[in-house]
Amino acid sequence: MPQPPNDLDPDADAPRPGATAPAAAGLLIDAMNLAYWCGAPPSLRVPLSLLAYCVGAGIDARLYFDASAVHRLPVDERDLYGRLLHEHAGRAGAVPSGRSADGVMLRDARRSGACIISRDRYRDHRRRYRKLIDDPTRLLSGHVAADQIHVAALDLHAPLAETAAAAWQQLAHGATLADTAG
Repeated sequence: MPQPPNDLDPDADAPRPGATAPAAAGLLIDAMNLAYWCGAPPSLRVPLSLLAYCVGAGIDARLYFDASAVHRLPVDERDLYGRLLHEHAGRAGAVPSGRSADGVMLRDARRSGACIISRDRYRDHRRRYRKLIDDPTRLLSGHVAADQIHVAALDLHAPLAETAAAAWQQLAHGATLADTAG
């Protein structure tokens, strides 16, 4: 799975030999899609809560953002977004302007064998990534209910922080919401 933001190169598409089982290969998170799981306006609350949970559980996970994400987020979360990209570059990245995070994420999932968490159906990318998009063990949907993020295909139930800032604190301090929930 790619690490620094520079690895979000949409032109690289070489398959990785020996790709492992999807969940073991990691989770690629469609961050702006998850940002809307609690409604509009979007918030980093859901993607950061899921990332903090994954980090604490030892799950390899990465957030993918379009270049326009900073303009779609609430003004009070934009500094947090910048810090996320800077301080957690190995776990979050934005594709260059003019490129689609969806295409890069699909390419990376195909190359690595990882799962994607998103409600998106990726219709614009169906022709190139049909096998991945149609695989219910690779493209995983989820929802938020009772202050929990649920991804049924993984039997994942991650506590949802009250705010994006609270989720950031969990991530920044290496603690997990799972440790503090209960």
